[in-house]
Amino acid sequence: MAKKKVLYLITALDQGGAQQSVLTSVKRVARGEFETYLAAGKGGRLDQKAQKKIKNLYFLSALKHDVCLKNALWDMWAVVQIGRLLRKIKPDIVHTNAPKAGILGRMAARIFWRKAKVVHTFHGLGFSKEQGEKKFPLFVWAEKWCARYTDVFVFVSKKNAAEAKKLGITKNVPVEIIRAGIDFKRTLPKHFDPVKKKNALGIPAAGRVVLALANFKPLKNPLHFVLAAYKVVSKHKNVYFIYTGDGPLKPAAINLVKQLNLEKKVLFPGWRNDADELLAISDIYVSTSLREGVPVSLLEAQAHQVPAVCFDVDGIGEVIANNRTGMLVPPQDIGTLARKIEILLSYPKIYNKLKQNIAKRDLNEFSTAVMIRRQEKLYRALLAQKRGSSQPTLLRHKHGPRKPTAAHGE
Repeated sequence: MAKKKVLYLITALDQGGAQQSVLTSVKRVARGEFETYLAAGKGGRLDQKAQKKIKNLYFLSALKHDVCLKNALWDMWAVVQIGRLLRKIKPDIVHTNAPKAGILGRMAARIFWRKAKVVHTFHGLGFSKEQGEKKFPLFVWAEKWCARYTDVFVFVSKKNAAEAKKLGITKNVPVEIIRAGIDFKRTLPKHFDPVKKKNALGIPAAGRVVLALANFKPLKNPLHFVLAAYKVVSKHKNVYFIYTGDGPLKPAAINLVKQLNLEKKVLFPGWRNDADELLAISDIYVSTSLREGVPVSLLEAQAHQVPAVCFDVDGIGEVIANNRTGMLVPPQDIGTLARKIEILLSYPKIYNKLKQNIAKRDLNEFSTAVMIRRQEKLYRALLAQKRGSSQPTLLRHKHGPRKPTAAHGE
């Protein structure tokens, strides 16, 4: 029997949880049953890595990351490029990821290749009022419009799914929750030395480490990380804050660090390929994000049993059990964020209890194996769906049957 073809589409192969999840899916979805393909815009940090590991990889020169008027013509050309690729590959399933690729990819599938079943994954809602009150209704409208050409929505967090339902995005479209997954068995280099690792970063052997694995985009909110660090360092002299990655807000963060005289306490080492080693020397993990789905870096922190203090947004509360495996803080509450960090630094009994609880926590639903198994099950159900039926039995949900649309030949 010929393998069924699955084309994954993502805006760019930047370093992030969504990209990691997609690359894992492309490599690990059942090889004997499915043939996987990946298409992305050019210029991502993981482009070269993907070229070495992904056989069926295509880069789309017109697929740009930014959503703005100056890219409107590029967006139109990207739809054509995606359409050409669809007709070349002839996929049975098109699985789009990320807002931009999700919109343009579903448009292309509607215009150029209606035979495919279309899945779209929200790795967190890619739009928010924090990005601008005026843009927000436009983004919601675009998602509602593309929903007509979507067979299944996948969410990595229940909270995101509930918000999308409230906004009317998922009306009459089946919804599946498939968590972002990682391998929880983490490995360190054979001769890893935590003291040397700290020294390489300018941190003394006895220094306490607070870590954020993120980037400097607005929704990751790095300035609040710096402000919380300022409050903590004023009371705890032997603590060091590390914020990895790069992005548009990095110059502002560097300037803020200088203004607060924190150059030796708040470190920005850039993009890293040693997340496990950084987590191995860390005492606390922190997320100041304003929006998240299920952050892969937080799962990695849990794998290393590093207690986390996070703004309670989206799927973070589905990973962290408040005051049991970490501490949740109201979004943008810098004072409370700093106080929670101070509690973990000051009270070993509380800190050690959190670590023990993390060790006992069953995080299997966030494992790579479960993520892949659920994707495969979803694909099989879609492909088993007979032409003219509303939806496969697996996908029936509380919204009721999906209304037939011309986009899928029904």
